[in-house]
Amino acid sequence: MGLRILYHHRTQGRGAEGHHIRSIVLALRELGHEVDVLSPAGGDPFAAGRSMPVNVEAARVRGVERVGRWISRRLPNVIFELAEIGYNLVAWRKVRAALRRERYDLVYERYAFYMVGGALAAGARDVPFVLEANEVSGVPARTRQQILPRLAGWFERRLFARCASIHCVSSYLRAMIERQGVAPERIVLAPNAFDPSQISPPGDLEGLRDRLGLRSRTVVGFVGWFTYWDRLDFLIDTFAAFAPAHPDAVLLLIGDGPMTDALREQARRLGVEDRVRFTGAVPRSQVFDHIRLLDVGVLPHSNPFGSPVVMFEMMGLGIPVVAPRLAPMRDVLVEGVTGSMFEPLDADSYRVAITRLVDSADERRSMGSRARVRVLEQYTWRRNAERILASVGLEASPAQGVAAPLAARRAPSERASQP
Repeated sequence: MGLRILYHHRTQGRGAEGHHIRSIVLALRELGHEVDVLSPAGGDPFAAGRSMPVNVEAARVRGVERVGRWISRRLPNVIFELAEIGYNLVAWRKVRAALRRERYDLVYERYAFYMVGGALAAGARDVPFVLEANEVSGVPARTRQQILPRLAGWFERRLFARCASIHCVSSYLRAMIERQGVAPERIVLAPNAFDPSQISPPGDLEGLRDRLGLRSRTVVGFVGWFTYWDRLDFLIDTFAAFAPAHPDAVLLLIGDGPMTDALREQARRLGVEDRVRFTGAVPRSQVFDHIRLLDVGVLPHSNPFGSPVVMFEMMGLGIPVVAPRLAPMRDVLVEGVTGSMFEPLDADSYRVAITRLVDSADERRSMGSRARVRVLEQYTWRRNAERILASVGLEASPAQGVAAPLAARRAPSERASQP
C-alpha cells in the first residue's frame, strides 16, 4: 500500500503558491500515495477558481479570504509579523490533531516565516518532517520587508533542526540555509518544474496570431503579472534599441498588472508602440496557447532566490529562453545549449543573447528542442515528488512496499533540541 502524507501550508492557496502546492500534491498522488492537505481558513489550493491566473490580483475573494487579504495588505509589518508568530499555536494544534486522527508516514510543509508549530507537532509523534523552502529569512527583494529578521532567524534555526530534509528551489537558498548550520547532505536542490500531462492540443493559434498582429513576425515575449521587479521597462528599453536592426521582430507582453500603463507610455515615448503588443489578462486555460506564439521567451529580470515557473513552462513547450545569469536560472539552464543567458540588467549582454536566437530560426528550434528534453528528463513535478520521498528513505512505490524512514537523517541531538 502507499504512504500517508500530510501536506501543511500557511498560504492563501492562490497564484504561484497554489500552483506549486497543487503540483506537488498531485505528483505524490500520481505515485500512488494518499495526501491530505492542511490549509489555513480560506486557503484551500484545490478550491474552485484557484488555477494560477496571469492577473493574480484580479482574483475575487470573499468571507474569511477577504479578511486574510486585508490583514496581509493593511497591517503594519511589525504587527503582521507578530501575527505570524501567533499562528504557531494554530499550526501546532492543526497538525497535532491530524496526526492523532490518522497515522501518517510523512509531514511535508511549505516554509513560512516564524512557523515552527508543525515541526514541533510532527516531532512529538516521531513522524519525519520535510520542509520545502521557497524563501528564507534575509532574502533580498521581497515584496514585504522584514522588520524582525533576527527573531525570524531564531525561529528558522529551530525549524531547520527538526527537518529530516529541506528542499529548496535554488542554489542561492541552499547556500543561505547552509549558513544557518544545516549539514549540506540534508538539503536537496529542487527547482520548480513542469507537468507534461497538462499540455493540451493547441487551439486556434493562427487565429490568435492574426488577432494580435503577429503574422510573419519573429515574436519575442514575456509572460506574467507586470510588476516592477520583473523590470519590463528594461525589456522595452533594450527592444527599442534592438528593433531598428530587426524589422520583423515584435515584443509580446502576455498578461497585465500595475505597470501596464507606464509600459505603454514608455513604448510610445521610444517610438515602438506599433512593435509592442499587450494581450491584457489571459485566463489560465489559454496561457499555453499564448506561450506557443513565442519564438523566443524572455525573463528580463528576477529576484536572486526564486525559481520562475514560467521558465519551465516555456522550456516544456519547446520555446528557447533568454534569462539573466542569476542562480535560479544557472541551476537549470545550460548556457548556449538549453538557454541563452545575459548579465543581469546589462543591455549589451542582453543584446548578444537575444540576437543569437532572433537571427536564426534553426538555432531557436534546436535550443527549444534541447530545453524541452532537459525539462522532461529532470524537471517534472513527479521527479520532485520522488526526491521528497528519497530524501527520507521512502523511495519504494506502493507496489514494491514502503521502505522505513532513514533515522540518520535527523541526528539525536537535533531531535531532542528545544525551541
